[in-house]
Amino acid sequence: MDFRELLNLGHSKLFTNQIVDEVIANPQKMEDLIRIFTDGPAFITQRAAWAISVIAEKDPKLINPYYDLFIELLNQSNKHNAINRNIVRAFQYANIPEKYEGQVLDACFRLLKSSEEPVAVKAFSMTVIYNLSKKYPDIAIELKASIKSLLPDGSAGIKSRGNKILRAIQ
Repeated sequence: MDFRELLNLGHSKLFTNQIVDEVIANPQKMEDLIRIFTDGPAFITQRAAWAISVIAEKDPKLINPYYDLFIELLNQSNKHNAINRNIVRAFQYANIPEKYEGQVLDACFRLLKSSEEPVAVKAFSMTVIYNLSKKYPDIAIELKASIKSLLPDGSAGIKSRGNKILRAIQ
């Protein structure tokens, strides 16, 4: 299967699922998908990012070799929000390696507090931070404060995810 050719055909759940199924069946092909993700162009990167997040949902260990890349991308500006959205979505499902926990936590708090980020990025960031707070309970204090600051003017999605996490923290 030629991932680039498939991604060129369009932004489609069918194509995404075909790529996901191929990588799950043949994990060595994850490297091909990551290469396409990093090489671009932007519309291909966005489409590949979606497939990567679904792969992480189904088999989170497949993203383990790519934390350096993902964290670097999260810290870059001037990219399509699909990149942040799908990387942070992938992190929700992962058991983040200890060596990356601090960097992921910093990036997710920054995204959560940013006025520029869309709702989905903030919601996924809340979940990643909450997941890390289970291991490091002191994080919950800052997470609660961050969520509470977003709730008064937050969208329905922010309020829903925020309140769910606040209840879970209690």
